[in-house]
Amino acid sequence: MVGISELSKTVSKRTNTTQRVARNVIKHFLDTIVSEADKGSKINLAGFGIFERRKQSARKARNPQTKKIIDVPAKKKFVFRASSKVKYR
Repeated sequence: MVGISELSKTVSKRTNTTQRVARNVIKHFLDTIVSEADKGSKINLAGFGIFERRKQSARKARNPQTKKIIDVPAKKKFVFRASSKVKYR
C-alpha cells in the first residue's frame, strides 16, 4: 500500500519541490475534494474519475452471527467512479 509519504516523495522529485511542500499540497487537495463532496458537489477530474457523496437509504440487514434482523440507518457514502481511461489501462 502506498501512503501520503510515498506519494509526496514521488511528487517532490517530479516537481522539484520539497517533500513537505508536496505532502501539504496532497493533503489540501484531498481535503478540498472531501469538503466539496460534503457540500453536494460532484468533483470530476477528467481522465481520472468522479468523486461524490451519495445517500444510502435505511434498510434491514441480518446479523450473520445471531441471524437476527437489524435496522441499518440511512447514511451518506463517499463514492469514486473511475473513468474508462483508468479502468481499462
